[in-house]
Amino acid sequence: MPATLESIEAEIATLHETLESQGLNSRGVTDIFGRKFSLPVDDEHKAKKLGLTQIFCNFSNPHMRAFHTSWFGFFSSFFSTFAAAALIAYIGPDLNLTAEDKGNAGIAAVAGTIFFRLAMGYICDKVGARRGLGTLLLLVTPPIICFIIPGVIVNAGGFIAARCVIGWGLATFVACQTWCSQQFSKSVVGMANATAAGWGNLGGGVTNLTMPYIFLIMMSFANDEVDRAWRLCYIVPLVLHVVGAAAVFTARDLPDGNYKELEMSGAKQKGNGSLVFLIAACNINTIPLMICYATCFGVELTMNNKAVLYFYEYYDLSKSLAGVLGACFGLMNLFARSWGGLLSDWTMKKFGIRGRVWSLFVVQVFQGFMCLTLGLLTVNMPGPVRMERGQASKYPASVFESIYSVTPEVTFHCYGGYEGPLFGGDGDFCKPKFDKKDPWKFSPSGEIAGARPGENQNGIYGAYKHTVEFKGGSETTTYVVKTKAAWIPPCASKNIDNPGTGHAFSADGTDLGVKKIPTDAEKIVVGDVWNPDCVRNTDGALGKTMAVIIFFSIGVQMAEGLTYGVVPYVSRPALGAVAGMVGAGGNLGAVIGSKVIIANANYDQGFVYLGMVILIASLSLGLVYFKGEDGGGMFLKPGALGKFDPQLWMPKGEEMRGADQMDYSSVAIPGEANKPKASTAEEAEA
Repeated sequence: MPATLESIEAEIATLHETLESQGLNSRGVTDIFGRKFSLPVDDEHKAKKLGLTQIFCNFSNPHMRAFHTSWFGFFSSFFSTFAAAALIAYIGPDLNLTAEDKGNAGIAAVAGTIFFRLAMGYICDKVGARRGLGTLLLLVTPPIICFIIPGVIVNAGGFIAARCVIGWGLATFVACQTWCSQQFSKSVVGMANATAAGWGNLGGGVTNLTMPYIFLIMMSFANDEVDRAWRLCYIVPLVLHVVGAAAVFTARDLPDGNYKELEMSGAKQKGNGSLVFLIAACNINTIPLMICYATCFGVELTMNNKAVLYFYEYYDLSKSLAGVLGACFGLMNLFARSWGGLLSDWTMKKFGIRGRVWSLFVVQVFQGFMCLTLGLLTVNMPGPVRMERGQASKYPASVFESIYSVTPEVTFHCYGGYEGPLFGGDGDFCKPKFDKKDPWKFSPSGEIAGARPGENQNGIYGAYKHTVEFKGGSETTTYVVKTKAAWIPPCASKNIDNPGTGHAFSADGTDLGVKKIPTDAEKIVVGDVWNPDCVRNTDGALGKTMAVIIFFSIGVQMAEGLTYGVVPYVSRPALGAVAGMVGAGGNLGAVIGSKVIIANANYDQGFVYLGMVILIASLSLGLVYFKGEDGGGMFLKPGALGKFDPQLWMPKGEEMRGADQMDYSSVAIPGEANKPKASTAEEAEA
């Protein structure tokens, strides 16, 4: 009979395991207040199942409600932060923004949140990720409203300040990752963190993809007034913030309840916020992970600020199409960051924590090589910011004599020294001397009879190329637009209002005189159509660039997911602080990437430098080490350093528990004081 009973119990246990593998709480486990969980949980009441069914079909409290509201809140902040970057082609002229203003605004948007990410770590440990996330979403709505109201933000100073404050919202990422780490078991925490953060980061790609089209919709409500239309676009991020905050406040802080009620019950230790940052800072694993995150998430933020401008300035693309291609980098978050989480969880099962660290290192190296490759594709070609020695021979003399009364040799004369494409020196390129507003800027006698546009500078008038296909061949006509709006550096492109007419030339350079430009489009892209070696005119360059960017982006997003597969193991008592410090490292990396590494429009050269930085920074992961039988590092087996503890300092006295660590034996639920205290998790559940 005992043997039979044991076999029945074994079969029941097997049945429970089968049902739990399908995401069912077959054991009927409840929280300490008697509320039944919808998902199977571990001894700490953290969900131990997260598959596609749970992700797409379960929104119940506490686990999946926290998952969905955390990623949506982070998505909302990402959308609002980078909305300006997607609309900059319209905002810039309206607010008279210079290139420096735009760059400073981009830096402000990601720099301002460095402090707030650190602060959010403290908030998560002290009052809870839920309250921190929801409150911050509402806190940054005033500048969004200021963008909508005409006459409030009217200059560069106001624009930069507003972007800075809105950028504080990116600190919701720390709350998102801390909250998911508190809700999901370590067997699936990599997937949970990666998917929630990935879908949140998706806001950057969605912004670049949709904002140009939202602008077109708003133009119809604004009677085609550009200054009103771009302001109305900010209604969308405002709605996202309000809805996101409202949803967040319907969830719970922890699986068993909210911080306050759990502290009153005795299950949760009251947090000591003054110590968590010291604990996090005194763990040697925090710094390498900060460096790592600076070179993956920091790279993503840098690309969100630079990608659209890169495509628009280097290639023959309209603003809307450049936005679509630039959005592809962020859109990889739809799945790539989750891949990183899955890889992290899989390597954990196979190789322990060392597997998580090694997989992060491999992916970091991969994305570094992809970034390097992206720059090397075009860095040796003439582009909008560099002229090639002997470039004049690529241009038709007859056309230039008709337009400028000067030969290409004069137009493309280098006024400065030559420099190499990467490290300077006596190379094949020089920086064009160019004034974007005035074709006559450097003419000795000014804009008077006899003065030539482009005299003493390297600018040219952009041209629109139109090709007619017919049976047996095609015919191409080039229309040179001789207006200040069409004034560009060699090898550049520009999106301008359709002027209606242009100085036409046939494919063989025959002067056809002034002709109507054969398109009814309100905007056209003009550019340097003459030099076949320009990046914009090189066959296949755009396709190769897009292929590399896709793989580059996948590597970046996977590395982000892999990083936060390691973070929950660093310090349980300071989980929020560690998440905040690592997250702040990402924003610091964005500032360095945007302001130092890719500081100007020489994007491809910057990509080469950035790739080198990523590869060097990845070596810091060799310093990561965890104590214990399940620990070790990339090159050190578990226990290789004996009793060495990477946690260099911990406060003495009462043992500090993590904000998500419950003591079920101390539970005293109000109104049930006469009940005997539970000694185990199972008894507490009963």
